[in-house]
Amino acid sequence: MPIIETITTSFSAPGARVLLAPWPTAEEAASRATSAGELDAALDAVHALGRHPAITKLGLPTADMEAVRGETNSASAVVSERVDLVITSLPPDRGADGSAETLAIAAGRALASGGVLAVYTHSDWSSGRLTDPSGPMIAAAQNADLLYLQHIVTLHTPIRNGRLQPPAVMDRTDGGRGGRKLAVPRTHTPAHGDVLVFAQAHADAAQPEDLR
Repeated sequence: MPIIETITTSFSAPGARVLLAPWPTAEEAASRATSAGELDAALDAVHALGRHPAITKLGLPTADMEAVRGETNSASAVVSERVDLVITSLPPDRGADGSAETLAIAAGRALASGGVLAVYTHSDWSSGRLTDPSGPMIAAAQNADLLYLQHIVTLHTPIRNGRLQPPAVMDRTDGGRGGRKLAVPRTHTPAHGDVLVFAQAHADAAQPEDLR
């Protein structure tokens, strides 16, 4: 969980209340996109850094909001007290479906004054077209009156001798007498991810219990 750890140490202090928020969805199949194992590992990583973490779905109808792990009362208490940091991950195909606006409003209500919303995301070429959810997320957060602080690029590809080193292209032999090697097409592998950082600059934001 290097990204979770880096975000936590960069944007919160020991003892801070940290909310890990799975991307909002009312569809059970989509909610399994982030596995319970990944959430457990993220929760443990934040706890090991001396913060007070909880996992709660934001941006859903009140009846659907629930803690994904741990005691529900514990997670609810963290939200009702306001949190210092909200961490979420935006799937690249969800930038334009309205969920960015939902998450931004909910996070703004959950954050204490000066608190930070950190959104991890990445672009995608798998459909044959570039999908980049960063723009819609930035617009949604600004419309929710959150202050856009910075855009951090997180490299997935190592740098050697000043150059990016993408995964090697797999070769195969064509079976002919010459034994030529042919490049096998690969699916798109993202070279980097993006962390979008926003701040709650208002002390009088709507109370978390008003989340809808």
